[in-house]
Amino acid sequence: MRIGHGILATAVALSLVGCATGPAKDVSASAAPSTAQEALRPYYAGLAAKLPVSAPNPVLSSDTVLTRITFGSCQNENRSMAFWDVIAAQKPQAFLLIGDNVYGDTGSQWSADMPTLTASYRKLSTRQEWDRFRRSVPMMTAWDDHDFGANDAGGSFAFKEYAEKAYEAYWDASDEVKLRPGVYESSIVGPEGKRVQFILLDTRFFRSDLVRMPYRDPGPTLGWYLPNEDKNATLLGEVQWQWLASELSKPADVRIIVSSTQVITSAHNFEGWTNFPRERKKLYRLLAEKGVNNALVLSGDRHSAGFYKTEVSGLSKPLWDFTSSSLNMSFGKGDSRDREPDPARTGGFWSIPNFGQIDIDWDAKKVTLSLRKDDGSVIEEQVINPFG
Repeated sequence: MRIGHGILATAVALSLVGCATGPAKDVSASAAPSTAQEALRPYYAGLAAKLPVSAPNPVLSSDTVLTRITFGSCQNENRSMAFWDVIAAQKPQAFLLIGDNVYGDTGSQWSADMPTLTASYRKLSTRQEWDRFRRSVPMMTAWDDHDFGANDAGGSFAFKEYAEKAYEAYWDASDEVKLRPGVYESSIVGPEGKRVQFILLDTRFFRSDLVRMPYRDPGPTLGWYLPNEDKNATLLGEVQWQWLASELSKPADVRIIVSSTQVITSAHNFEGWTNFPRERKKLYRLLAEKGVNNALVLSGDRHSAGFYKTEVSGLSKPLWDFTSSSLNMSFGKGDSRDREPDPARTGGFWSIPNFGQIDIDWDAKKVTLSLRKDDGSVIEEQVINPFG
């Protein structure tokens, strides 16, 4: 099935009510689908059994005392995956794959069944290094635009419900995730006194449209997007905000908040929470209201990596955003801090293949954040104390 993006809702709606050909019928307005997603649901129901599924993944026991976690983003299924054996050699107890887990964009095809996305998942499953890692290290996932289905896409993406089905099928999502729109989820691992809470946000499914600069040639070096100051604009959507508030009320000793896009920085006009300044302020207010001094943000998306820090009014400790991107889709050759000066960044801006590592020393009450090359060597480190 191939449906042009511009006439998607109309074409599907007409076919569903029997009006694709022949004279028009008297159909009440209530019978017509109100969105492209609604129109496509019957079609997608017949495709569910054909979705690719990943290799089985070990279960992370809820009583595990976590001392080493690794994470990364931006994995192209067609490029070298030798890094998976390198990460495995670090012996992580868990790995977080936090967006652009495959590059399956619809591109110019705009096909309702998103063949490029499902093909990307199938290709990933053929990669031996990936398969080995997937079968040996417990994983958690979040998505970003290229596995959501289209570059920089958000809540208005016509095929997002099928992208969600593909994601949930491949990653064997929990029933809780499958039963609600979006793919956000959380878990708490560890005994009392050593509890790590993982909060994986969905920054795609509910996101309002981006505000774009007027076209100019040459284009801006650091992106096309402007802050969306509309008071009704959202990044997470109201239901997910309510869920997040509830999650932050749960007892935990260290909280890891995953956002596929960067939270703290405002040094660029690419995607990030900088596009929605009201939403970022809302996040900071919520952290302060809940007294969350023990949170660490993990982010990806940028094809470069670095450490970011900000002071949040009402919190006694700084908030850190550790960006690791990308596993095998970097666009540079080294430290590109001169291209993107940023007072919130504490070191370099590394446009080389990388992954992140988090080491928790429960006795010393410290957490070591290390940004590592794809050979396992350390690029930069930060030691923080999110306890208490």
